[in-house]
Amino acid sequence: MTCTSANPLFWAPPFTWTINAASGASLRPGAADLEPALLLSGGNELPVPPGGLLPSFGLNWYGTRVLVDWKNTTTGASGRSVSDEAAWHQMPGIPINRTWTGTGTVSFTVTTQTGAGFWFVNPQNAVCRGEVTIVP
Repeated sequence: MTCTSANPLFWAPPFTWTINAASGASLRPGAADLEPALLLSGGNELPVPPGGLLPSFGLNWYGTRVLVDWKNTTTGASGRSVSDEAAWHQMPGIPINRTWTGTGTVSFTVTTQTGAGFWFVNPQNAVCRGEVTIVP
């Protein structure tokens, strides 16, 4: 899936996120066994910052957070998951996100919130929608 986002840095151009959604398995906090889950990954076409001894210096810092609103159309269950938060990245990506939806067909909306340095500073939302079958 692809979805566009305004840039939280007023001097930088808008960009497009590419988000991959897949069936997988993940461990819930405190659980002993892996459970079926919706897993996300992805990136964007922002330019890769130049390498160097101190690559964190510069004006282009981003923070990201991902929200997933989902509905399992097989079981009727629904919910929202919130990813880990990433901050102070010059090349933002999709933070770790695991959504335990149960098995079946899952419709979902992914909202990627990108901010200046932290996700909550001038956050810009990119919204993608999709459907995936979560297998045992």
